[in-house]
Amino acid sequence: MLIERERIDAAFDTIKRSLAPTPLVRSRYLSHRCNANVWLKLETLQPTHSFKVRGAFNAISRLPAHLRDRGVVTASGGNHGLAVAYTAQAAGVPATVYLSRKSPSDRVRAIKALGATVVLHGDSWDEANIEALALARESKAAYIHPFDDLDVMAGQATIVCELIEQIPRIDVLVASIGGGGLLSGLISAAAAYSPATRTIGVETEGADSMFQSWRAGRIVTLPGITSIAETLGARKTEQRQFDIITGHVSELVTVPDQDAVDALVELLAEEKLLTEPATSCSVAALLSGRITIEPGENVIVVLCGANAGLSRVSAWVRGAVHQGEQVR
Repeated sequence: MLIERERIDAAFDTIKRSLAPTPLVRSRYLSHRCNANVWLKLETLQPTHSFKVRGAFNAISRLPAHLRDRGVVTASGGNHGLAVAYTAQAAGVPATVYLSRKSPSDRVRAIKALGATVVLHGDSWDEANIEALALARESKAAYIHPFDDLDVMAGQATIVCELIEQIPRIDVLVASIGGGGLLSGLISAAAAYSPATRTIGVETEGADSMFQSWRAGRIVTLPGITSIAETLGARKTEQRQFDIITGHVSELVTVPDQDAVDALVELLAEEKLLTEPATSCSVAALLSGRITIEPGENVIVVLCGANAGLSRVSAWVRGAVHQGEQVR
């Protein structure tokens, strides 16, 4: 079942009080390459450099007072943890963020700098999440799921609410998939506000749990995450996201890590925009022709995150992906 329009409207009211709209800019370079009008929605310019702050603001703002007093707990691949820490600090709410032991050190430092307690556990988001859920049960704190939460998903859906105020027609809307909360929100909002829009989801190979699930017709759990796009690192989606995406998405595609890194470099060189592979994979899908678009269409690519450390970007550019090295 899609997220109700009323819930998205309420989320947009909350977001407008807390966050400035992010810019929508036309890429002359990508438009020429794709023979279409390619627009970039710069969620990379959010306070935590990721769209995740939308969902965190909406979810935490709706907590009853007794839960806010007990604090919030979450598990994250990084960007959601930053968003929860930022929002909790702004609201004066204690926050605990569980990360896997493979999380980049710069991500850990950034979350700690926002006043959150960071706990490293396990080798994946899924393992860290088990511990986060246990702490939330024991402490009776509010658990903020990174994608399987209606208020979080409604917060992400507000991207479409902004877009329809920024551009008269959205033909194609492209976004990457981690657990599926972002794309589920975009699909729901497009159905409510722009029903002619085609929504397309992109994953990197090795972090493609939604694609594998869609192809199998059931939720598939990956044995591990082998992609460098660690913020897409949910080994499986949940039922709600699976139902929304597989039931309503226009296309699902995957790209190899190297294509995502090549697109990252092109975005930096041509548009002076630094992203992460979990974001540039959407541009890679366009450039490789994996996404079906018609000449002259308005294509919106959600640049969803830019939390890539320079050392890792440098390693990718030097060819670590070619060598099969997992840069963390």
